[in-house]
Amino acid sequence: MFRKLIRQYRWLLEKYKGEYALAIACVSVNYVVSVAPPWFAGHATDLIQKGQLTMSGLLFYVGLVLLVTALAYGTGYLWGYYLYKGYDVAELMARQRTASKIFNQNAPFFLAQSTGSLMGKTTNDVNTIAEMAGFGLMALFDSTLYQLVLIAFMAIGGSWQLTVLTVLPYPLLIYFSRKIGDYLYTEYDQAQQAFDDINDRVLENIQGIRVVRAFAMEAEEEASFAGRSERLYRQNMRVARLDALFMPASRLIQGISYVIALTYGARLISSGGITIGQLMAHVFYLGMLSWPMIAMGEFINVAQQATASMDRIQEIWDWREEITDPPEALLCDRVGDITFDHFSFSWPGRTEPVLKDLSFTVGQGMTLGIAGRVGSGKTALLKQLLRVYPQESDSGAKNDDGLPAPADRLRINNLPIRLFDRRCLRRQIGYVPQESILFSLSVRDNILMGAASGKGSWPLLPGDHEEETAFWKQPYKDIVRQVEAWEKEVPPPPSVSEETLSRVIRIADFEKDVEDLPQGLDTMTGEQGIALSGGQKQRISIARALLADPEVLILDDCLSAVDAITEKNVLSALTRERRGKTTLVSSHRLSAIRDADLILVLEDGEITARGSHDQLMLEGGWYAEQYELQQMEEECLA
Repeated sequence: MFRKLIRQYRWLLEKYKGEYALAIACVSVNYVVSVAPPWFAGHATDLIQKGQLTMSGLLFYVGLVLLVTALAYGTGYLWGYYLYKGYDVAELMARQRTASKIFNQNAPFFLAQSTGSLMGKTTNDVNTIAEMAGFGLMALFDSTLYQLVLIAFMAIGGSWQLTVLTVLPYPLLIYFSRKIGDYLYTEYDQAQQAFDDINDRVLENIQGIRVVRAFAMEAEEEASFAGRSERLYRQNMRVARLDALFMPASRLIQGISYVIALTYGARLISSGGITIGQLMAHVFYLGMLSWPMIAMGEFINVAQQATASMDRIQEIWDWREEITDPPEALLCDRVGDITFDHFSFSWPGRTEPVLKDLSFTVGQGMTLGIAGRVGSGKTALLKQLLRVYPQESDSGAKNDDGLPAPADRLRINNLPIRLFDRRCLRRQIGYVPQESILFSLSVRDNILMGAASGKGSWPLLPGDHEEETAFWKQPYKDIVRQVEAWEKEVPPPPSVSEETLSRVIRIADFEKDVEDLPQGLDTMTGEQGIALSGGQKQRISIARALLADPEVLILDDCLSAVDAITEKNVLSALTRERRGKTTLVSSHRLSAIRDADLILVLEDGEITARGSHDQLMLEGGWYAEQYELQQMEEECLA
């Protein structure tokens, strides 16, 4: 177990080894001076029995006790400060590393990891890992180093035979603790999985509360939640029962040691082997051994839980990133022509391609419209520019005869897209997905999230992590002074002017809605924008995407929840305001793409027709039939 712990915590030991070394030095001195008072008391008792203790001698012993007490307090403060500070540093580093890994992952990772599991790992498991770095190490030192110091003083200051006999029961405690620890690891891991499961269900119910109410499923969901809660409770009780066995076992072993010490110690006194003072000191030391024995159980308990949590966290840390940037990734300051050249794509874990041999070019400043039936591949095509899914070039696919190399099948500015830094490329793209995602912020703050971000924004780089770790390793008073200084700093003005904010709101045709909101732009949207209608959420998402004035704007069927007049207003404003910039639009409502420079019609991932609106109407086929049908429906509704 020790080897596994050292291997699992190498990331912390490498960064905090200096502080841990200082803590070990201080705790070693602390243990030595802490066991001195019983020896003084035993020696003074022998002097009293012999009638040799004078007032000056008594004062000398009192002074020694006061001195070692002060020394014990000072060293105890230092080792406790640095050791428990390890808790905060471990928690900080583990959260940073986990969050960075999560935010650097792509879609396949989130298909394999549920939200509830990620929440459990970044909260409960990180706390358990940090507990081992603080309290767990203290329990380890107390159950090993402190215990050895006590036993050494017992043997040196009294009888080594009595010491050997009194510590004989200890191997039983070690054996018992290891056996219980093995079961504890399994049960704790299952408890964490049950916590993940209940997290998932709560999140689903909160996000889908409207569906639950619409289908009158409250009773069923309450019963389901009660069942999961009962499972979590039973699993936690199994962990608690195993944990509760450590204390009685420690008390039992200690009781056996007391009986041996008093029985054999009385024989040694009668035979002159030891003095009464030495037996008294020995009994004191046995009393002091009670905590190390308890600490052994506490250490095994914390260590097994930390090992289980580290295994769960390590799954995230070791997850291979399917999409990585090349070492010398290019920065993208502009997006010109976008070229798909015999491009194909399959969803992760599947072999059947969802996009098949696509070839077309979107020139700078063009508007591309994408149409097709449900499941034809419209969204899959638009997401390729964001590089959130592995492409052929990322998987190391081999070149087919007569086709471009996989890396050349999707190009930006006539260069393979995989040569560009992903985050730099994404900053040039405004993306509005089918499902509008809003955060529990005000309308204003949700829109401002689209402001152009600089180098100092997320995700943090390794250098940023090092800087923050070094900050928290400073003396406490320096941390307090810097935090107080930061609190007094005047926050910088907003990076987006009110004029720009009003402009994107006007383009998204959201002005009239702002007037109707209770607190205007400062109205809270609620969880997932639950306080707003579907059309309002879509237009807030459009305004957010427009705020950074992106080179490329992707609208993925994001006007499905608005009426025809609002759709026309938004599209007209976009055409007027984004002249000379590239726009990619997919929509089931063909009126949204009729003015596009180029329209692609997809069927089962293949391009079955292409051209302008007039050209496609002349050709006939699915596009012409669907457009005429939608026009007839609008006329009937008018």
